[in-house]
Amino acid sequence: MDIILPPKKNIVMDATLFSSLQGCARYVDLRYNHNFLPLKGKSNSLECGSLVHKILEVFYGYKIQGMSRQMAIGHAMTAGHLYITGCPHCSVPENLEPACRHQPLEYPGMRNTPEENESNKRIGWKWVLATMEQYFDFYKDDFWTPLFVETVRGDILYEDDEIRVIWKAKIDWCVDTNNGVFPIDHKTMKQRRDESNLNNQFIGQCLVMKTRSMIINRIGFQTTLEPKEKFTREMITYSADRLLEWQSEILPYYAYKYMQYTESGYWPPDWTHCESKYGFCMFKDVCIKDRGMREEELKLNFFVGPPWDVLNMKEDE
Repeated sequence: MDIILPPKKNIVMDATLFSSLQGCARYVDLRYNHNFLPLKGKSNSLECGSLVHKILEVFYGYKIQGMSRQMAIGHAMTAGHLYITGCPHCSVPENLEPACRHQPLEYPGMRNTPEENESNKRIGWKWVLATMEQYFDFYKDDFWTPLFVETVRGDILYEDDEIRVIWKAKIDWCVDTNNGVFPIDHKTMKQRRDESNLNNQFIGQCLVMKTRSMIINRIGFQTTLEPKEKFTREMITYSADRLLEWQSEILPYYAYKYMQYTESGYWPPDWTHCESKYGFCMFKDVCIKDRGMREEELKLNFFVGPPWDVLNMKEDE
């Protein structure tokens, strides 16, 4: 008599979901299961980072299509202005089926970013645009060949008798440097700081792209630094053992934890992750409320956005 085994469970993960799972299960439930987004929009830091990503996506995308550098810059800066003002069809949360060709909330408008830099360290959108003009001038002789931009690559990174973990990585930019083909991640920053290679996003990109190295394209918003200090590109390299440990031990541990939360329906909070370098968790006031008041807090200050999609809903990792 043949023994029929139950089918394997497919678990799809990306770096943002995975890192959130390592931090707080309640956050994962509210953000990714229920798709809650704050009515007040992204923080100033995230808005400015998203603006830079949009400009670079359009610029390198047109370069790949063969457009001249100056025309590509023009299209990129135009897209940046649209990101600032917001698309009139989809910049409001209630309208998630826009009459335009881009993704919902792709051009939401910048709600928490002033026009000029402020003394309280909020970055102004004019300075972000000026920074990108500096970036294009600094790399005017760039010889790297762009291969693709803002592309999702996926692969099965772990499989056993019960589960199959499919990892999806959104690659900001992939280039041929003449020394190899590498994924690149754009990182914006207000202050100079070293980037840790203890990063799920970087490791996942390396594994999906079948490489042990990736590049961080740093873009600084400092007003007092020279371009050579603000714009740097750093190679991050992993040993084969580091990648194997993450793939064969760390990833499946959290995949099973995710399955446990899903099956039990209980997503416990972890109050050691309420504050990060970007400020407090957006659900802090929800957790502060008594159980009977949390639903009202969500109704007053959040809206239900589109389902999480690594392709069009990039957040800070």
